[in-house]
Amino acid sequence: MQPLTFKDVAKEAKKRLMTGYWENVKKDRDRFLEAHYQNGGNISHLKSMFKKKVERELFGTSKENSKDEKLYKKVVKLLSENEYVLNPIMQLIDHEEYDKLDENAKQNYIYQLTDKYNELKQRFEKEQKTFAVNS
Repeated sequence: MQPLTFKDVAKEAKKRLMTGYWENVKKDRDRFLEAHYQNGGNISHLKSMFKKKVERELFGTSKENSKDEKLYKKVVKLLSENEYVLNPIMQLIDHEEYDKLDENAKQNYIYQLTDKYNELKQRFEKEQKTFAVNS
């Protein structure tokens, strides 16, 4: 994958302007703030959360961020569907990558995946608490 050029970035920005992306973001933000503010949410915290969401949409295009977000979606699905998840690491393994590794690399992969899972699980729980309090 080639790095983005300034011209590519400008084209994407123009495309967002032409398709009304920012108007939709503003409408979504207003609805989000209104719904959560009426339920006692902290406006500055809500604005910050929404800003991070838009930043992830716009700038989360690097391979690492994209990979993390895909893994996060899997974690969310696992945790949402099951109250108690047995052996979540085995369910999250990318076998295309894992099966090619030698034994030491497999062990490292499991350790890294475990750390990433714990990090993403905390993110999920934090988001669940935030939405539950603000709803």
